[in-house]
Amino acid sequence: MVRLVFSNADKGTPRNTVLETRMSDVSNIMAWYGAYYAGDRYTVTVDGRNVPMDINGEPKFEDLIG
Repeated sequence: MVRLVFSNADKGTPRNTVLETRMSDVSNIMAWYGAYYAGDRYTVTVDGRNVPMDINGEPKFEDLIG
């Protein structure tokens, strides 16, 4: 399990949403969040590491994994 945290500067309270999920589900969750909060300024971390995103809010895992 990984800890997935969305920090949304444009959202009311709470600004942070925390999920415990499997790494294999992160892409789908990020795609949904990116569609639902399109236009908002937000960041995503997985286990405390920033997740680079494309324009649609989907993760660029090659940057995360290195």
